[in-house]
Amino acid sequence: MGLRSPDHAAASARRDGATPVMLDWPATLARKGPRPLRPADLVWRAVPPEPACLHVIVLDASGSMLRRGRLARAKTVALLLVQRAARRDQHVALLLASGYGAQVLQPPAPARRALGVTVRAVRGGGGTPLTVALQRAETLAQAWTRRFGGRARRVLWLLTDGQVRQEPPRPAFEVCVVVDADDDQPALGQARQWAHHWQAHHVALNDWN
Repeated sequence: MGLRSPDHAAASARRDGATPVMLDWPATLARKGPRPLRPADLVWRAVPPEPACLHVIVLDASGSMLRRGRLARAKTVALLLVQRAARRDQHVALLLASGYGAQVLQPPAPARRALGVTVRAVRGGGGTPLTVALQRAETLAQAWTRRFGGRARRVLWLLTDGQVRQEPPRPAFEVCVVVDADDDQPALGQARQWAHHWQAHHVALNDWN
């Protein structure tokens, strides 16, 4: 009887729909003692499942985002985020902030369901009700957390050029990422300031890959 490798055992468990396991080497070696290793000596431990994760994407579709193709590039990034979450079996929600108000395009759900959301057809223009959109995003995330428990993780992705009169308060998410579409010369820099004040991650939209 041969010994199964830890990777083989974990893969078999996943194929069978069982809880993934990993080899506990310290416990195995303690059980083995000075004699040669035997299959009966192997100690397997269940691998705890990863906590559920929700990505909430807030897309600024105001009039200023229509300049120089900002909104089109932001839509592409939003789709990439949804696709990446789908590959990882994570959840997403998608909200839009434009002159038409703060709209929920996709409430929290498995990301694969959001793949059909027609983000590319989103129209832009008008004002930027970002504060309202972020408050709604926070409310949706809180309701989702009550369903999935305290270990669940929530990530906010704000795609904006930051061209609003007043800085929104920081939403209550474990992780916030500001994807900055401000490409003016010189840049206004408000989205970068928000990221600094919120202790959030900042990435330029034009640097996205």
